[in-house]
Amino acid sequence: MNLLKRIDDKFEEYLAATLLSFMTVFIFFQVVSRFVFDMPLAWSEEAARFVFVWTIYISAALAVKKREHISVEVGIMFLKGKAKKIAHVFADMIFLVFTMFLLKDGLYLVEHLGANRQLSPAIGLPMNFVYMIIPLGYGLMMLRLIQRIIFDVRHLNDPTEENDDDNQKTSLKV
Repeated sequence: MNLLKRIDDKFEEYLAATLLSFMTVFIFFQVVSRFVFDMPLAWSEEAARFVFVWTIYISAALAVKKREHISVEVGIMFLKGKAKKIAHVFADMIFLVFTMFLLKDGLYLVEHLGANRQLSPAIGLPMNFVYMIIPLGYGLMMLRLIQRIIFDVRHLNDPTEENDDDNQKTSLKV
């Protein structure tokens, strides 16, 4: 059970750090091959670009988990206690519906690219694999939003006046 909790707590952080490391290595190879050996590598630029996009989607899921996405809080900042918590749940529900639409469209895109058998120019990687991060990223965002909503609903009647976002950012105990 401890392993599952660690995966739930740190999955996005570890994956984003790993992807960022790969991107750094690919760019390093590109710089060395271009300026030291005067032979640029087309595959390293393309791989770094794909890894960068994957990192963005994984990091977006991490931002959902920690409630660090950019949001308009003008109205919410005037609310207190239970009303503020309800407003956060309502905003998360709207965000959840949005991610559902993007997940559905991402699956359609991956299916369409798979049917066309489109390959990336330099690596020859199937493009549906590259675009698979769209449904995976939005699926992970949906999971984190559902966790957030469950957490907020369970703690709706807590006696604390504020939503205690700092505490919620670090751990979701669902």
